[in-house]
Order: sequence, then structure tokens, then C-alpha cells
Amino acid sequence: MKKHLPSGVILSALLLVLCLHALAAENESFDSGTRTSVSSGAGYLFTNLQETTYTDYTDVLPTITAAHINGTLRTEPDITVNGVSIGHMTARTTVDGTVYVAVIPVLQSLYPDLVLGLQDGRLTAAAKGMTLHAAAGDPYFQVNERYLYAPGTVVQQDGGLLLPVRTLCNALGCSVLGDQEGQDLMIRQVESPVTAPSYEENDLYWLSRAIYAESGNQPMKGRIAVGTVILNRVKDPTFPDTIEDVIFSPGQFSPVANGTIYREPDKDSLVAAKLCLDGVREAGDCLYFNVTSMYSWADRARTYYCTIGGHNFYL
Repeated sequence: MKKHLPSGVILSALLLVLCLHALAAENESFDSGTRTSVSSGAGYLFTNLQETTYTDYTDVLPTITAAHINGTLRTEPDITVNGVSIGHMTARTTVDGTVYVAVIPVLQSLYPDLVLGLQDGRLTAAAKGMTLHAAAGDPYFQVNERYLYAPGTVVQQDGGLLLPVRTLCNALGCSVLGDQEGQDLMIRQVESPVTAPSYEENDLYWLSRAIYAESGNQPMKGRIAVGTVILNRVKDPTFPDTIEDVIFSPGQFSPVANGTIYREPDKDSLVAAKLCLDGVREAGDCLYFNVTSMYSWADRARTYYCTIGGHNFYL
């Protein structure tokens, strides 16, 4: 006599097989076997089993450069000092075609030990091997007691001072590229700053007095132009070959005749003389000048070149 399993047991076994089959099929549908499901009161939690699998992605985000961030990281054009961008904190402007740049950020980039003093438009800066003095409105500034010409004057802007970038870089021993309007400025220190020059005492004495006597009421450009004429004569073979002899040539300079040549020069005349002796020139190759209100021999016999302040200049 055969024994039969109870029908309830058979039914339970069939249901178990069907559930296991359904569960296997469900797992196969998730990541081709990469995930398993764990029952929870809130549904299913999925856990990645392939933890060592990575995918490389390229060009997921667009390239963002500093130039695209509305100028918050740099100016357009940029300014770099020794390869580091300082455009975001450095003002620049153009005066009569000459690019000017804010001096303090440049100095701070070059000299980590910089000590600054800025009050009422007057700047004093000092670091190892370098001192700088500048005042808003002056047509010159100083580096290591040497005067440098700023024809457009020292510019004050937003509480800081701006100087002509090429003159500043030359004084600080830096090369500069892109010193034209609209170009990136690239400043790099290549040598030591300038040092205070020595002047031949007699040359400085008489040149400063001639400048003061002839143009003591003129702007710095006019004073330098008068000094230029005197130095041009020293170089010209038709005139004496020293500053003193040029000045005291008979009938050439009225201050010699009226005695004003012996007056003590003011500071700007002394600075103008030093700038001239350092090579600064105005009025080109002119050999003559005269006050604009006077019609003279030069008007008839020489070629007019330019007018600076109260003087006409002639070749």
C-alpha cells in the first residue's frame, strides 16, 4: 500500500519554488547582477556589489577661465608680476599714450618685506635694497634717491598712486612686455633697482641755475626743455663743449647779463637739471629758445620746432 504526501505539503513546496524563481528574475533586472535587494520596512535597499569599478568622464563641465568670471579674478587685459596675476587688484590707466599702473600692488608682489606709508597722496615704500618716494601731482618720483620723470605727473586714483609702468619697471630692475593700451602687462624682475647717480658738481651747479633763471616759472617739461637746449649745445661742434662755457658764451643767455644766473635754484630746477643729466630730453634737438611774447632773431633765422609753456623752441 503506497503512502501519499499530504496535498498541503506539496502545495507549499510548489509555492516556494515559484517565489524563488520570481526573486531570481527580479534580481537579474537590476544592473545585470550588480545589485541585490534586502527587505526592509520601507521597501528595498539597493547595494552596489562592484565597488572596484570606475568610469572615467571627460568634458563633463565646461572649461572656466578667470577671464570669464566677470573680472573678479583678473582685469582685461591682465597684469602679471614674475608670472603671478595681480590684475584683480591693480588699477591701470593711460595718460597721453603712456600706460600707468598702480605702484603698491607691484611693489608688494616684488618685495615680501615691503613697508608702506601712504598719507595725503604721498607714498613712501621701503624694502631690502629699494626705497621709493612719490607724491600725487609731481612730474617725477624717486627710487633709491634717483629721480625718474613722469611727464603726465604721478596719478592718484582710488586712494592709490599710479606711475608710468615702463619708467617704474626700469627703475626697479624689471623687464616689461605689453606696455601698450589693451595689452596684457608682463612684469619680471631681472636685475637690481637703480642706484643714486653721482653728478659732476660744476655741471649740476650751473645747469640748475640756468634752468631756474630762464624757466623758474615754467612747468617741469619747460624746465627740462631749457636744459635740453644747453646740453644739445654742448654736443654741437659749433658751441663750447662744457655746460659752464655754453652758459657764459657772450650774448647767449640774458640771465648772465642781468645777474640772475647766480640765484639759488629751487627744488624743481635742481630736479630738472638732474633729469637732464640722466638723459631725459624735451624739445628734441633744438639749439635755441625764446619767450613766446618776443619776436627775435631765431624767429627769422631758425626753424620753429615747438612751444612748451612760455617758450618757443627752434632747431
